[in-house]
Amino acid sequence: MEPYVLILSYPGDSSARRVLHALQRSGCPALLLDTAAFPQALTLAALLRDACWTGYFCYQGRRYDLEAIRSIYVRRPHHYQVREDFPELIQLFLENEAYRGFGGVFRSLDCLWVNSLDAQRRASFKPLQLKVAQEIGLRTPITLITNDPTAVRSFFFEVCQEQMIYKTLHGNFLPGGGDRYHLIFTSHVGRERLAELEQVRLTAHLFQPLIEKAYEVRATVIGSSVLPVRIDSQEVEAARLDWRAACYQVHYRPYALPEGIARRCVELVRRLGLVFGALDLIVTPDGDYIFLECNPGGQWEWLEVETGLPFAMTIAQVLSAGKAGLAWPATVEPPING
Repeated sequence: MEPYVLILSYPGDSSARRVLHALQRSGCPALLLDTAAFPQALTLAALLRDACWTGYFCYQGRRYDLEAIRSIYVRRPHHYQVREDFPELIQLFLENEAYRGFGGVFRSLDCLWVNSLDAQRRASFKPLQLKVAQEIGLRTPITLITNDPTAVRSFFFEVCQEQMIYKTLHGNFLPGGGDRYHLIFTSHVGRERLAELEQVRLTAHLFQPLIEKAYEVRATVIGSSVLPVRIDSQEVEAARLDWRAACYQVHYRPYALPEGIARRCVELVRRLGLVFGALDLIVTPDGDYIFLECNPGGQWEWLEVETGLPFAMTIAQVLSAGKAGLAWPATVEPPING
């Protein structure tokens, strides 16, 4: 069977379809597989021999060989859909077996992943991102992670000079009951909030000094390529602290990162074990670049629409080349001045 690219997603994801169409336009065989089809509408047969999983899966009336998979693109795959006519605990058992079996076989394939599920989970820890960023010479905010109100108070006065922000450590969605949820954006912590410090004991919190911004940059790393976008967040009041709070109001445009910063963005993604990563950077009025975080599964489709930058095609090119075609630039070392 001819080598092909496998996209693990669901049919309704427009970003996945953009990558699929880019692959098809380039002449690379590709399949968008809805992971929710397993086990009811997708059959898998995998055999381990000589330390290699071989076999096939049947999907939508066609058979696909496992060993022909060149690359796998992971884009919001859905949960496995088991039969619902069993008790809830039995359904949970079946789902776990599907995850360990189907998911385990695919995790074991020797092909390029964008991104590896295990690497993506590890890379999502913000404390790790900040540490690695400093190791390669990117500037980061002074950061406190704590559940100790006393530590927060000292940080507020001694480090932040009474200008502090709070950010979540994992996403920004707070369940609101049923299908509802609340969004938690970066928030300013002033002196008036100190009376609430006892709530810090409830869980871990991330605090940083408030940093003055000229504008912000979303630098999306795809393999060894960087697609930077300037975000004029300071022109919209609701976006000044967190541009996501007004993402449909701010202006986006293609941007040229300094070569040293771009190389370190690629190096950060590589050291986190990723191929794809969306990095958020602050640019200060003095022209300094401050790394904030890396989203291993960051959104990019709206930026392609806004700027015309070739996100889908760049992802498709990396997937088409496969593991053998993934070339990293030479490792960079700190310090850096831009």
